[in-house]
Amino acid sequence: MGSVFKRGSVYAVRYDIGDGKSRSQKYKGGFRTKKEAQEYLNKILTEVAEGSYVRPNKVLFSEFIIDWYHNSYKRTVAETTAETRLFYIEKHIIPRFGTRQVQTITTKMLDDFYNEKISSGLSGKTVREFHNILRRAFTQAVKWSMIKFNPVLDATPPVVTQKEVQPWSKEQTKKFLELLQTQKRDPIFELIIFTGLRKGEALGLKWEDIDFERGKIRVIRSLARTKEKGLFLKDVKTQNSKRQVSITPYITQKLIEHREKQRIGEQINNLGMVFCTVEGSFKDPRNLLREFNQLIREASLPKTTIHDLRHLHATQLMINGVNPKVVQERLGHSRVAITLDLYSHVNEDLQVEAARGFEKNLFN
Repeated sequence: MGSVFKRGSVYAVRYDIGDGKSRSQKYKGGFRTKKEAQEYLNKILTEVAEGSYVRPNKVLFSEFIIDWYHNSYKRTVAETTAETRLFYIEKHIIPRFGTRQVQTITTKMLDDFYNEKISSGLSGKTVREFHNILRRAFTQAVKWSMIKFNPVLDATPPVVTQKEVQPWSKEQTKKFLELLQTQKRDPIFELIIFTGLRKGEALGLKWEDIDFERGKIRVIRSLARTKEKGLFLKDVKTQNSKRQVSITPYITQKLIEHREKQRIGEQINNLGMVFCTVEGSFKDPRNLLREFNQLIREASLPKTTIHDLRHLHATQLMINGVNPKVVQERLGHSRVAITLDLYSHVNEDLQVEAARGFEKNLFN
């Protein structure tokens, strides 16, 4: 129910919304002609009848996004992921949109935000994370009937270019392993090279996870860190990450020797961790990184990351013609397509070999 009336030189509309029990009257003015006012009124009344009408509100984005984070989003993701996303929200997103009303944020504002962040030097991957946060938040705003449509759906986030993986060569890897043979260190770097485990997965291993007779490692947890909890063990991030990884006799022997050193040194290890401090507590990933960088300098090898040792493992498997499905399972990727995309540079070399092999077999 509504009406159109003239106020001064312009037209205005008045309409009722409610279910008969609770009634609210709304007003909007500033229409230049009676026809414009009537068209607006008809649109509003149709939305009210269909149940798609969204009441005007003045909720600030800063209030909404924090409410959404704590009461909707936080419980759906891992603690480490939640902490990172909150940093993005507080450091980047709220400073840009916080004082605006949720209903006033447009697709154009979002595109401008993405462009500004790219221009400031942030990576496309990071800005894409902002986009994903905003998309989920505004999707919830629609469900909560705060806005009619999600402006993020029509926004254009930056394209994320997959960084080409360039791990060490076979010769460089051998040089690194030869250096490790001279060091009195635990064999965590050898383990990552020979299994492709993530750093957190290797640091989260317990002795009970290793089946020495069958040559298998169960990957079921990972070492993580948050500001609130410090270092702690958590379940691996996806069902595919939870897996069994076969280990070679070389790694099996390295782990057996490492276990004996723990026992002989009477190391207090009530947690049962494979890799830990002298006191038996969790091994800090930051200290592991310092060790790794020192070893690289000693070996005079190109700068790389611990995560690149995982890539090294996968690359060598692909070069050796191992089925990508097997590589996917060892790495714990959710889909084989992810594995193929990451190691497309190796796949291209295999394509050349396959084409030449076909020709050779056909004519010989």
